[in-house]
Amino acid sequence: MAEFRPDELNTRSKVWPKRKLKRSIKRFLLLFISAAMITFITNITHHFLQAPKTAKINKIVHRVLKKDPPRDKAVVPKVVDVNNDSAVDEYLKSLNFNGTALVVKDNKVVLNKGYGLADFENKLPNNSETVFYIGSITKVFISTAIMQLQEQGKLNINDFLSEYIPDFPNGNQIKLYHLLTHTSGIPEHSETVQKISHEDLIKKIEKGKLKFQPGTNWYYSDSNYSILAYIVEKITKEPLESYVNGHIFTKAGMKHTGFGDSYYDQPFPSKGYKQKENEMISPALPDMSELFGCGDIYTTPYDMYLFDKALYSGKLLTQESLKQFFTPFKHNYGLGLYRDPGSYSDHGVLPGWNALNSFSKNGNEFVVLLSNVQNGVKSLGVVNNQIYGMLRNKF
Repeated sequence: MAEFRPDELNTRSKVWPKRKLKRSIKRFLLLFISAAMITFITNITHHFLQAPKTAKINKIVHRVLKKDPPRDKAVVPKVVDVNNDSAVDEYLKSLNFNGTALVVKDNKVVLNKGYGLADFENKLPNNSETVFYIGSITKVFISTAIMQLQEQGKLNINDFLSEYIPDFPNGNQIKLYHLLTHTSGIPEHSETVQKISHEDLIKKIEKGKLKFQPGTNWYYSDSNYSILAYIVEKITKEPLESYVNGHIFTKAGMKHTGFGDSYYDQPFPSKGYKQKENEMISPALPDMSELFGCGDIYTTPYDMYLFDKALYSGKLLTQESLKQFFTPFKHNYGLGLYRDPGSYSDHGVLPGWNALNSFSKNGNEFVVLLSNVQNGVKSLGVVNNQIYGMLRNKF
């Protein structure tokens, strides 16, 4: 047994706490490093396990965005109006004309300009590409389709209606020609806000009683052209819109023309108004299905001009067909338009819209006036004639 020495005890007591502290620090550092490494390895493993799934999700999101990018409604096409005739421009301004006017002389656009507002509530102006419902001007497209089908040998305008709609009352007395020239005696049908199928529309028209013996008188009736539109669908076995788009709009180069409610998909749709005292009101429209073939087309003045030009030049119909087309039977009415002393014209009205389209008999002058204020101008016919006079006196 070693000899006990008090001075050695004191020395050991001082050394031991230091050794204990160093060991504690080493253990703490070892535990900290181990925990850090475990966390690091866990995160790396998790990252590699999740990466393929995340990449797959990113690819799907990218495809969806690429396929259907969000539309920026603030971006609208740039439109340039044309005004090369200050006299016509000032004349239309003096009338407070609200709409778009197009004037063409010798293949040159003299005027293609918007006036007033397309939307009074939102203060959106009319411009050269504003679209308007054209009401009864629709009929000239239907008569063109009928004449094309005659050229194809699929019908004859002297055929009786019973050949295409066997059960139609008095169908063995009514010719397609009577429908085209408003001499069938068939009365107008009521135009409601309710959607109706083409078949049910024809049944509703069938209930009307003849106003006179077919071919003996003249009575303007939308029903005539709804029947003709139905016959176009029956013969071609395709929707009217599809046939007219392919055989008329596309051939004429019309890019801002269509049917019914697709109107609101256009960049510049006008809103229809009627002036009542000092207030603009928006009257209710019938459902477009009620206007089938007689009032459901919209267009711009320039597109309307493209149709007139294509029709007159023989791009849509042969010269033989055009001779029938422009020859009136009664009331100076040909097949879908009127023959005036110096021009051909058609006029259309819908609640909120008023439209007039015309071109000279020699095909050198075109005037198209489309307005979204139904009663904004007393007579578009008078305005039309005045513009023709200004053109002939100046040029």
